[in-house]
Amino acid sequence: MKRYRIVLLVLVFVALAGFIVLRRSQVSAQTVNVKVTPTNVSRAVLAKVNPGQRPAFDQDVMSNLIPVFEEEKKAGILTGYEFFNNVTADNPNDWTVGMLLTYANYAALDGLGDRTDPIELKHYGSAAKRQAAGEHRNQIRTVVSNRLIRMVSYSQATPVS
Repeated sequence: MKRYRIVLLVLVFVALAGFIVLRRSQVSAQTVNVKVTPTNVSRAVLAKVNPGQRPAFDQDVMSNLIPVFEEEKKAGILTGYEFFNNVTADNPNDWTVGMLLTYANYAALDGLGDRTDPIELKHYGSAAKRQAAGEHRNQIRTVVSNRLIRMVSYSQATPVS
C-alpha cells in the first residue's frame, strides 16, 4: 500500500510538472516580439457636402483651405494635409468628403490657435471675413465626425535576453 501511494505521488508530481512545462511553452509561444511606435498625430474631419453644393465646396477648398494649409506647412505647424472622398457610403447621411491634417506629435497641438490665427487672418484679411467664410462653409457642408488619431508603426522588436 505504501508503495502504491509513493508511485501515485510520483505520477501526480510528474503530471503536474509536465502540465507546468507545457503551459509555459504555450505562453512563450504566444509571446510575439513586436514593437509599436507612436508616430504623428492627425485630425480627421469627415463631412457631408449638402446636395448641389459640391462645386461650392471644391471652390472653398481651393480658395481658402489649401492656401491656409500651405502656409501652415511652411510655418512648420502642419506636416501635411490630404482630402479624400467616400466611395462606399453606408447610408444617405454618411460623410462624402474627408480631410486629414497631420502634425508631428501631440506637442504640435499646444497653442495651435495662437500659431494659426495670424496665418488665417492674413489670408482672410480680417476676423469678420474669416467668420463669414466659416459660416458659408457650414452652409455647404455638415461635419459628420471630427477625430484626433495617432498613427502607429509596427516592427519586430529585439528579443530581451
